[in-house]
Amino acid sequence: MRALLHDPVARLRAIGLLEGCTLVLLLCVAVPLRHLAGWPTGARIMGPVHGIVFVMYLVALIDNFAGGGWRGRDMLRTGIAGLLPFGTFFNDAFLARR
Repeated sequence: MRALLHDPVARLRAIGLLEGCTLVLLLCVAVPLRHLAGWPTGARIMGPVHGIVFVMYLVALIDNFAGGGWRGRDMLRTGIAGLLPFGTFFNDAFLARR
């Protein structure tokens, strides 16, 4: 827990995994339930939850990049990972090496 408070990369990893989970839940559970089962409540709940977590991910990205030591390619890779389903899960191994 202490690492999350003091280490920006650990914070980015944790929020990235949370962001990836909410995106997968939204795309693989809530949206199909909305369109296939006629149950819009899941998407109505998961949409804002994912939005809030995505903003947290962006703030963590900016916090890491502002600290310096990141190449442009690494910044781009980590930013795009937040936009792709399962992207943050694949990018976590990269962040773990930092």
